[in-house]
Amino acid sequence: MKNLILLISAVFLSFTLNAQLSGDSWKDTKAKGSGEVTITYNYSGKFIYKNGNELDGLCISIWDKFVDYVESTHNIDLKVNVHQPNDAVNFSEFYKSVQNAKGGVFGLADVTITEARKNEVQFSPSFFSNVSILLTNKSIPDLKNFNTISSEFKGMTMIVQRGTTHEKRAKELKSSSFPSLKIEAVNSFQECYEKVNDNDKYFTYLDFSSYLSAIEDARNIKRHPAGDKTGEEFGFIMPKNSDWEPVMNEFFNKNGGFTNSTEYKKIVANSLGNHVVSMLDAINE
Repeated sequence: MKNLILLISAVFLSFTLNAQLSGDSWKDTKAKGSGEVTITYNYSGKFIYKNGNELDGLCISIWDKFVDYVESTHNIDLKVNVHQPNDAVNFSEFYKSVQNAKGGVFGLADVTITEARKNEVQFSPSFFSNVSILLTNKSIPDLKNFNTISSEFKGMTMIVQRGTTHEKRAKELKSSSFPSLKIEAVNSFQECYEKVNDNDKYFTYLDFSSYLSAIEDARNIKRHPAGDKTGEEFGFIMPKNSDWEPVMNEFFNKNGGFTNSTEYKKIVANSLGNHVVSMLDAINE
């Protein structure tokens, strides 16, 4: 399979923070038999990362399959422009750049699909079922029950990546059952697990994709199974004005569903590793 970054048609673009990303509409692309689209990204552990000068990971592998599908099924010559974010770990910048974009623009990352976000962007169908992981310094005793977190984690600060569902979760926890909770928001998930690794007064939530990076990079952290949160789904994002949603849905829904296919399962295993797939299965049991 061709690698996205090795495509001759891929062009790296550099924009200022306030520049509007844009790409051709599906209507025009289909009518002409060719078009240009733009992708942007947010570093998401093994889901999307830089491998030398190339983008790699689960999201890129799925995107490549989507491009192949569009070109072969609809006889389209599709040129893919790759937008280089100002700060590839800043989720809020990434999200807003897609929200404010025009036409054929796609955001590739582990973006949780929520009803609130559906009012701001369009989502592809889910490409991965997430588990949010509760982490502390390994010196902290195991959380016995999430319902008693306010007493077991009393005096601790919850550090979260700004603009994510984890920031929303922290605010909901504080308002519902942990009024004394202090919340610290930072730009990257790396900052979250590094703080937890170095300081036993902090805890955090990470998406499963970010957790994989944390357990590779940090040696002083621990997962608390009592805090696992399931039921979240990841999707690619598009601006509300995009008309690419139908063809994206077509790709994901073909032949009984892309994520149910052997091809998808091979991509997940190759991108994350068989041991990670086994770990995820165990968490979901």
